[in-house]
This record gives sequence, structure tokens and C-alpha cells, in this order.
Amino acid sequence: MKSIGFDLRALQYGFKAHKNRGIGVYTDNVIRRRHLAPEGLLIAPFYDTDYEAIEPLKLNARPFDPGWARKFQPFIKDYIWSHFFYKNIVDSTVKRAGVEAIFFPSHLDTPAGLKVPYCVTVHDLISVALKDHYSRSVKRKAHVKTQLATLKGARLILADSEHTKHDVVRFAHVNPSKVTVVYLGVDPEFKPEVSNSRERLDLPEKFILYVGGIDWRKNISLLFKAFSGLLKKRPDYHLVMTGEIENDPSYQNFLQSLKERSLESKVHTLGFVSRADLVKLYNHAAVFFYPSVYEGFGLPVLEAMACGAPVITTNRTSIPEVAGDAALSLDPDDPESFIEALIRVVESDSERKKLSCAGLARAAMFSWDKCAKLTYEALMSAG
Repeated sequence: MKSIGFDLRALQYGFKAHKNRGIGVYTDNVIRRRHLAPEGLLIAPFYDTDYEAIEPLKLNARPFDPGWARKFQPFIKDYIWSHFFYKNIVDSTVKRAGVEAIFFPSHLDTPAGLKVPYCVTVHDLISVALKDHYSRSVKRKAHVKTQLATLKGARLILADSEHTKHDVVRFAHVNPSKVTVVYLGVDPEFKPEVSNSRERLDLPEKFILYVGGIDWRKNISLLFKAFSGLLKKRPDYHLVMTGEIENDPSYQNFLQSLKERSLESKVHTLGFVSRADLVKLYNHAAVFFYPSVYEGFGLPVLEAMACGAPVITTNRTSIPEVAGDAALSLDPDDPESFIEALIRVVESDSERKKLSCAGLARAAMFSWDKCAKLTYEALMSAG
């Protein structure tokens, strides 16, 4: 019998901001399918006693035991505690539990310098691959260095896409054979709706949908250019955006761009929305527009297709692996092509139907059952 620990901190409120985001969704879907693990593999989940533990306790998780180290925590900065001091807690807990290794659903949550064997999933290497577009502070440089060291020390690395695998091999200089690609899945609740109700969300009659942040890689300038181009031909359309953007360093620039393009009355920012509401948004959108130039996977593209939304996106990084031929995937350096595509799709029922049907078929190729099964098989075969 082989036993692997499973870090569940991503399911705990207060631990970073994972729980309602991609890493939390991934962690939840994989751990809840541990019954799909191959025979002979035992999964032992762990949680942190510093945070609420409702979900981990439902899964019979055991605590990372800080032991004597807890008395020093009030005197240690959070960054130092989580990245350096915490390794001793994980090392001692794993050894006492008798598990052979521990799996971290995000490499970003792996304490630096672990002595016990560990495996990680890499969802993206944004802060490494795009380091020139972000702060060059000492803290960020240390963060990048820690990430790369974590990857080099891992027994197994799972990557969300071939593109992410390429980045891992390129930047961390690890053997490609140590990196296994396992695509994410899509929750069953993301599906076409029979009901046509939209009143509760107070949605405009005709709108383009964008889901995500507003940092550099999300390419909001292209979103605004394309939408402004659409308005010249179809002024009856609106743009609906979801995502927690108010605290983003780019937020003031975002507001300034709205003002400069006179889009204040046409762009509706909803902030964070529940999954149920997100499903409604995907279902009612005329087009899902995703102009990102860097993704580790691109889950919103998959969710949109699963709901039958026509998708217009870019042909960069991992997005073509997700979208396949089921979306209009264009060159982000050619904004005119996006304007033309947006106009063509909103004005053609047949084009929307074609993209919708293709998207539904494409989305059906991805499932959390498949993701979990392949994840556990990889963990079973790791060293």
C-alpha cells in the first residue's frame, strides 16, 4: 500500500484567497474523487489549524501539527513563516503520519526546503515567465527563486497544459520526464440552461461577457478596443465583466480607460459572482470574449463553452489547447480581426449556433473525473 498526503489548505477560508478561485476549485474536485485512485494508493488529507476547517474535517483530514514551533509564530512575519518556518511543521507531520510523500495542489503553497518527498501541480508560471511585467522588488525576486527551487526538488510535477509544462522545463531546468500534463475539468453545473430568466442579475438585453482580472496579461486594452469597435456598428450592446478588480493595482488605469473611451454607461462590472450566477451569465451572453495573452490553462474558456456560449479568444499560450477549433482564436496583435469577429458573431445566428455546438462538444472532452483519475495514477507511479 502506498500512501500520499494531500494538502487541503486551499479549501480553508483565510488561507490566501484560494477557496473560491481556481486552485480551490481544482483541490476540491480532485480530493472529492479520491475513490478514483488506483488500488494500492491511500490518500491522506491534511489541513492547517490556523484557519477554519469545515471542508477538510468533512474529508477526515488530519492537522499539520506545529508542535513547539507554534510559540514562535506571533513573532515571525507571515511570509517567513509560510515559506521557511512551515517546512519543519510539514516535515514532522508527514513523518509522524507515516505517509511516503505529500502532494501540494499548487506549487505556490509548497514550503521551501522540504526534506520529505513531495509532488506538486503547476497551474502557471506567470510570475516567472512574465517577471519583466511585474514588480522587481527583493520580495518578488525571492518568490521567483523559491518557486524554481520548489520545482527542482519535486518528485513529480503535474502541469495543467503542455504550455505550462514547456514553461516548467524552460525556467526550472527540470527533466521533461518529471512533468506530466493533466488537463483540468469543468463542473457539471456549467451547462446550457432551459430557463431564460435573467431578472435577478439585472442584465442588459444584449451583452458581451468577460470573466477574469485586469492585470497586464489579461489584455483589457484589446477588450475595450474590440468592444468600442462593435459599438460603432451595434450600439445596442453592453459589456459585462466579472471579477474582483477594485483592489488591483491597475484599477485606476482601468477606470481612466473607461472614461477616455466614453464607455462608463456601457460597461457593467459585477465584481465576484456566485457559480450559479456565473452559469447564468455564460448562458445569456451573446459572446464570451477572452483576450488574455498568457494562461496556464484557461478555465473560463472551458466553462463558457460548456454553457454553450460562443467564444472569441486569443491563440496564445495554453488557450488553443483548451479551445481547440471550437472557438475563434485570433492573433492579439491584430485588434481589427477581433472587431470583425465580434461583429460577425453577434450579427449571425448561424455563426453563434456553430460556435455554440462546437464548444459544447469540445467541453465534453474535459471532466474532473478524468483529471482526478490521471492525477492519482501519476502520484501512484511517482518515484
